[in-house]
Formats: sequence, structure tokens, C-alpha cells
Amino acid sequence: MTISTRLQRLSALFFLVFLCTLPVAAETRDTGQAGLLPAPRASYTAETLVTYAGDSLEMKTLHRGSWERQEFTVDERLQVTILRPDRNRAYMMFLESSQLFEMPYAEAALLPPIGELRTFEVRKLSDAEIEGETVGHFQAVRRPTGEGAEEREPVVLDLWVTADGIVMKAEGEILVDGFREPLQIERRNIRRQDLDPGLFEPSISLPQ
Repeated sequence: MTISTRLQRLSALFFLVFLCTLPVAAETRDTGQAGLLPAPRASYTAETLVTYAGDSLEMKTLHRGSWERQEFTVDERLQVTILRPDRNRAYMMFLESSQLFEMPYAEAALLPPIGELRTFEVRKLSDAEIEGETVGHFQAVRRPTGEGAEEREPVVLDLWVTADGIVMKAEGEILVDGFREPLQIERRNIRRQDLDPGLFEPSISLPQ
């Protein structure tokens, strides 16, 4: 599968969610610590590098709380993906050809959706600094379930998150269609600023 196919299907980030929405209150478990994954509250722009299954993609990302807009080029085509977890929707736009595709949020996000992250074991490991930002280093562990679970290793994802919910870095593994894939997300040049809510709405209409 090419990077174009992977990233067009999964919308590259985070996102990130993370390429990047985190749960509002994912409690630390099994560690005796009281740390929480901070809720996504910041409004900001950033440069984001995503490395997924051995391929890398650079993009501009805009965030307004849990809303996210990704702008990047794949196969010389400008693509914009808008993630709206509040609607459980994602919008993928190809601007040159005026094409718009709509899909469930979970199909466009590389990182696990909010409800799924809440079921992980989450613990805070330490405090750190990345790109001049103070972050908490959290580790989310998804343990296998079902038949043969005791023979399978857990899926582990490390997250470095600011107090206002900016995911500066993510590193580890995710599950895609039941298969493990390595994932790394890095953000730089964070600029906190008010962003127009219209940036997080599709600018192309769906075909009738």
C-alpha cells in the first residue's frame, strides 16, 4: 500500500489525534498517580510531521479545541481534511478538482477515537520540554482481549501533551484493521491564536 493510499484513507494525522483529539478526562490507572490527559482547549496552528508505517508526510495543522484542519499535498494534489469529533464526521477535500468526501470520524483519524482512548490504561510518566513547551509524558496501553489474549503483546502509545491539550509528540503503535502499525507524530512552530470557526467547515458542497 502506497503512502498516498494510506494517508488518503486515514487522513494522515491526529491527530493525530489526536492526528489529535484526546478524551476530556482519561484517568490514570494502575499507577497511583492522579495525572490526567489534558483536554484539547488550545486554538493554534502548527507544522506537523507524521511518520506512519515507514512513510512520512509533512502538513500544516490548525486546531480549535477538538476541531482540526490538516493541509498537505499527496501526489501533487492539495488535500484538506477537517476532523469534527463533535459531529463524528470528517471531511476530505481535493481543492483543485472541487471534490468533497464525508466519512465517520474514526475512519479519518490515525489515533484511536475518544471513546476508545478512555478504555486504555493511561499513566503519566514524567514532565518534559519539547520545542520550548512544557509537556506531560503519558503512556496509553491497550491490552489484548479475546481468545489468545495472554499470548499477544499490548499496544503501547506514548503521548507528550501540553496543559492546554496540544499533542507535541506521539510515538508507538496503533491498530489498523487489527494489524499493528508504527506511528510517530511531531509538532513544531506552535502559534496560539484565535481561528475562524469557518476554517473547520467544508468549503465544497457534497454532490446532490
